[in-house]
Amino acid sequence: MIWQTVSPLFIFWGVTAAVVSAFGILWMMLGSRLTFLYSHMVDVTLLLSGAAALWAAWILWRIDGREGIWYGEVRRKLPAEAVLPCIGTAVGASVAGNCLLSLLHLTELGSGQAQSALEQGNPVVVIVSTCLAAPLAEEMVFRVLTYRRLRRNMNTVPAVAVSALLFALYHGNISQGLYAFFVGAALALLMEAYDSAAAPILAHMAANTVSVLLTWAGTGDILSVGIFRRAAAILIFGGILVLSLRRAAAYGKKRLTEGGTT
Repeated sequence: MIWQTVSPLFIFWGVTAAVVSAFGILWMMLGSRLTFLYSHMVDVTLLLSGAAALWAAWILWRIDGREGIWYGEVRRKLPAEAVLPCIGTAVGASVAGNCLLSLLHLTELGSGQAQSALEQGNPVVVIVSTCLAAPLAEEMVFRVLTYRRLRRNMNTVPAVAVSALLFALYHGNISQGLYAFFVGAALALLMEAYDSAAAPILAHMAANTVSVLLTWAGTGDILSVGIFRRAAAILIFGGILVLSLRRAAAYGKKRLTEGGTT
């Protein structure tokens, strides 16, 4: 069970790292001929990371398609009534999580490089890589595949916790890891409630979009200044998160009662 759970993560990380490493080797060999990329290195890195993540997710899709989970959850239509709870969960988790990290003075622990890439990258590239490609690839791996495998062998709460922990470790630093654990747990709960990959994918895209917009707007000037402002934001958006997850949970219970699972 452990190997079935972690092996997709090794494949995902390995393929992504191999693509990035191959570009690094190519850069060392042909650096003098690739100088036109130097002034756009942030954009190249973002696009390369997004493309590598999608390719890794596609490889896992091909490997594990025989299990049927890809062709079930991925293609299952998300009901219209789920859109608002998914977006509410994303916005609530993103804003409340960021404000909580700021209030605890944890935003400085390793997140500078990611924030710098968002600030310096071309807006179109940032949106494509961070708000579209990365959420799609990561949800295919961490929720549709890893969480569902965990769920076969354990109850909801431990499956959510373990998948969120793996998602946090994947992000590689304390600040992003804590935020990823918080958001990853919420995304797993959406997957559990709606039994559709569209739910966490939509929410993840919305959460990343909110984070990008907050970064561009200057989060420090909006939500990170003043204890009372941050505490109020945590309460307000934390409430939105709780209400959204409760609506999702109510739908999940109704679906199970009516025998809507397949």
